[in-house]
Amino acid sequence: MEHQNLEKTTSTTPMLSKDDKDKIVIITPSNGAGKILIREDTILANLQGCAGCGKTQFACAGVKKQWSALCWGRPSDRKYYCMLVLLSATFALSLIGTVFFCFTNTINDAIISNMVIRNNSIAFSMWRRPTVHPLMKVHVFNYTNWQRVRDGLDEKLHVDEVGPYVYSQNIERVEIEFDGDKLSFQERNIFKYLPHESVGAHFDQVYVPNLPLLGVLAKAANLPFFAQLTLATTLSTVANHKEAFLKLPVQRFLWGYDDSIIDLAKPFLSLQGKLKFDKFGLLVTKNGTTSDRFTINTGENDKNKMNLFELFNGQPALDYWNSPECNSIEASDGTIFPPSLLDRNSTLYVFYPNLCRRLPFKYIKDVEIGDGIQLMRYGMPDDVFDDPVSNPANQCYCEVDTGECPPRGVINVTECAMGAPALASFPHFLRGDPKLREDISGLNANADQHESYLDIHPTLGIALSGKSSLQLNIQIRKTNSFGTLNFLKQGLVLPIAWIEMSVEELPESLQTLVYHGTYSTAAAQLGLTVFCIITLTVSSICLFVMIVRRKRKPCATLKIIPVDTELKSQLTK
Repeated sequence: MEHQNLEKTTSTTPMLSKDDKDKIVIITPSNGAGKILIREDTILANLQGCAGCGKTQFACAGVKKQWSALCWGRPSDRKYYCMLVLLSATFALSLIGTVFFCFTNTINDAIISNMVIRNNSIAFSMWRRPTVHPLMKVHVFNYTNWQRVRDGLDEKLHVDEVGPYVYSQNIERVEIEFDGDKLSFQERNIFKYLPHESVGAHFDQVYVPNLPLLGVLAKAANLPFFAQLTLATTLSTVANHKEAFLKLPVQRFLWGYDDSIIDLAKPFLSLQGKLKFDKFGLLVTKNGTTSDRFTINTGENDKNKMNLFELFNGQPALDYWNSPECNSIEASDGTIFPPSLLDRNSTLYVFYPNLCRRLPFKYIKDVEIGDGIQLMRYGMPDDVFDDPVSNPANQCYCEVDTGECPPRGVINVTECAMGAPALASFPHFLRGDPKLREDISGLNANADQHESYLDIHPTLGIALSGKSSLQLNIQIRKTNSFGTLNFLKQGLVLPIAWIEMSVEELPESLQTLVYHGTYSTAAAQLGLTVFCIITLTVSSICLFVMIVRRKRKPCATLKIIPVDTELKSQLTK
């Protein structure tokens, strides 16, 4: 190759060997500055003024180093840096994805976001008209010997449990109003009798406590003596006022029968406007549209509050008890819980309007349902209905003025029964004071049969199965003005019936949601996690190889060095 404008120097240059010449590449510079370009990996051995020369480095006196953009035997710098940027971006994105999918529940969170009860959404449609139809099983206590006890022939009352009488419940939310992330509504219940599931018929005759009479007499105990006499005279005109027990068909006892006792007692007991039914029945207020109005949080702004009560009949708390904790309504209705609350060490709460309070549920164990789906079982604590001696947290359910507390095993729900001395307990007074069963024979508590629990999906927060078993009771409160109750002990707690609410079969739509919420989302998250990990591994290896090879075998770039005439002559030969 020819060279022009080469700068002349006075230094002498040794002769280059044939091998050295073969490794030298010379390009004529275009600027004519007396410089030549040689490859960086050219061996400049035995050159005067050069020391420590090697394949990758050289140091020559007076040599001015200058890199060229040209390269031999390897890709150009442009391609190298483009590949480097691409791999770096892939590495960064895969690293973020790995951390994101390994340490977060992104897909589950997306499903939960779709469960928020937004207006006109699928979740709203499912919530408004649930496809799940719980079963209500009613077990009625039949007082077979009350007349013998009245006549002094028997010492203790005896009860036979009859039933269960089974009904399917169809729920619809009506009178719906949205206010931001608050949703107000009422419930409309339709109960359908299931004869093939029931043990007995609607027309079965049973002897049951005369609830209207017992309630009125308990209320009258607080009236002045002359008011009590006037009320007693008024009630004497009613045919069924003389008996503490009535014989009724199950259908009428549960869903309503004509009774004039309460109508006659209204002026004395200030009940005008408080009665929410025309006929009296144990479950009469449960059928049709309830008068209670609920307000829940939709979870739109805070998923940790999804389906939790905000207001009950327009109030943020109850006013029945003497502490904020006992008056709190911060609870779910038992169907959906915010997944963030599902912790094995945390307590869930379910609000029971008919019991004037919320009830706690604590984690018991993991259970498995169809398709191998794991659920978390929560149950009511054994001491939930204990007296303050056994459970100090229940002090607020006692009478403040009198200090009177219900016996261990029952809670006072008088405020929810328009003043009637109503009590609630576990069936057959399970876990209650043994004295509750001493005066009544035929009661047999069974922990396995009478337990209450909820089986909740750990990621979706949906209660997929469960059972709530509670018993309704009435307490005898009498005065000397009414001789009807003379044969019954003061303070005696009479069991009326116990009711089991359960979910035994899920609709196909909910089964599909649960299946995908358990397996499809888990598979998607696992697949994305594995993909990100593989991509991270491959990109990191490629980056490492590129960087190491670049250092170990550098690109054959050109350097411009000043040379004298003799060196130029040797290089051109």
